[in-house]
Amino acid sequence: MNLPNEEKMELTHEPVSGYRTAFFIAITIGVFYLGLILLKTL
Repeated sequence: MNLPNEEKMELTHEPVSGYRTAFFIAITIGVFYLGLILLKTL
């Protein structure tokens, strides 16, 4: 537990360019793939 006079520690990092784009591309591909599976099972 935190003592009353202690500050909370915060973990920070610098953003890396390109990761956000790759994340959205991967999510988009996954959604289309799941949609394709859903359409084939109907």
